[in-house]
Amino acid sequence: MAYLLIAGCKNDSVLGPNMNGVNFQISQRNGQNNGIEFLFKPSVDSKISRVVCRFPAQQFADTIASNNANYVFSKDTTYIINEYINVTPGQQWMFDFSGNAATGNTAYNVTSNYTVQ
Repeated sequence: MAYLLIAGCKNDSVLGPNMNGVNFQISQRNGQNNGIEFLFKPSVDSKISRVVCRFPAQQFADTIASNNANYVFSKDTTYIINEYINVTPGQQWMFDFSGNAATGNTAYNVTSNYTVQ
């Protein structure tokens, strides 16, 4: 989950609400396996313990647990979540992020909604 993205990507995203000030901007790009890679960028430096990728229309959910819950994801960097096949424009995905803020260690649970382009 800690892959670094340096190249540009399509960035049409919707931020999920959060009372702790942590939000995640979702974007996409074409993947290496002919699928769609979903990407995220945190609004503040954050530690992520888990991401659940959901496509409710097909009752699909994929839980990705962090190998290192103390790793700090930089607010200035875009990261790959995962690549999925058979993703088509118009699909509405949800991404549930759980973890702690890098400073203050305040726990958060945030959902970011995204419509595939």
